Amino acid sequence: MPTISGGMDFDQYLRMLAKNFASELGPILSIDQVTSNTDLLGSFTEAAVKRLVRRSIEPMRVCTGAVLDFPLPPKLRQIDLIIWAPAPAPAVFDMEGFGLVPRSSAFGVLEIKKSNYKGVDTQLEEFIDDAINHRIVADGPTAPVAQQRCAGLGVICVLERKISKRLANLFGDGHAIALFERQNGEPVVRDADVIRLINFLYFVTWRHRAVGGSATYPQVALPAET
Repeated sequence: MPTISGGMDFDQYLRMLAKNFASELGPILSIDQVTSNTDLLGSFTEAAVKRLVRRSIEPMRVCTGAVLDFPLPPKLRQIDLIIWAPAPAPAVFDMEGFGLVPRSSAFGVLEIKKSNYKGVDTQLEEFIDDAINHRIVADGPTAPVAQQRCAGLGVICVLERKISKRLANLFGDGHAIALFERQNGEPVVRDADVIRLINFLYFVTWRHRAVGGSATYPQVALPAET
């Protein structure tokens, strides 16, 4: 195993990066000592992950809200975290972290769960299906790697219990990660999954750059004149 400065081997170096990256999410592990209100717990979890993601994808933007496309569905899917850019079209509404973003400007989406409670696998499967089929993300570049990888990711902050087979399949396919897990009652950073989150965020920023650097550029269609 190769070593780097400071006497660490490469695996130790990656673990160090992962633990420091995940340290920003530490308060998620203790907020349930203050409140058991699931709405508050969920909102705090989303805010903590959003802050971590925001500094990783600049100059792109993040918001909670929904992705718009034509024709509009009867009910818009609420999305925990949209990574977007104001091109080719700006958000229709963009205020204090809330946005309704045109699909062509949404380059990545995340569904954030505090834990692997009952039914979370079904929710993440539906979310990933929408992302794979580009219902909630831009089509993106035509490069094969971009077509093979999903621009949506399920993020579970803490694995509190044994994972279901369906959730294990989402992990195995790279569609979901967990940042912490309980071992003997204590939270432990899942180093590999934190690195997977970093790689996903880089993939999303790459999608944005690839579209912006293409030989052609998209434009918003004009309404048909009658």
